Amino acid sequence: MNFLLIFLVPLCGIVVAAFLMKLFPKAQFSGYDILPFFFIVACQLLTQETKQPSFLPYGFLLYFILVVIVSVYTAIKNKNISVAKTLGTLWHYLAASSIVWYVGLIILLLL
Repeated sequence: MNFLLIFLVPLCGIVVAAFLMKLFPKAQFSGYDILPFFFIVACQLLTQETKQPSFLPYGFLLYFILVVIVSVYTAIKNKNISVAKTLGTLWHYLAASSIVWYVGLIILLLL
């Protein structure tokens, strides 16, 4: 059952994201902004399935370092920090990171 959820949870997230994009085509947020919620859960299920220690704390540490770098870069570039724009950028990085983590864990599972 756990093995089936590893593939169904991200697929369900992609379907929900596509539905949100169709439902709210002119919204400020993208439907893909909800993907980290699904992919992080799938990553945790993958680490439980392989009975290996979870990588998520290290991933979030790396993400925190990225948050600091992006915030400092934005503050230097704009001389002012736009909170909404910075948080949007960071959330997009989290979405990309969670997808890369998931793909990497799938490859490790298959090896």
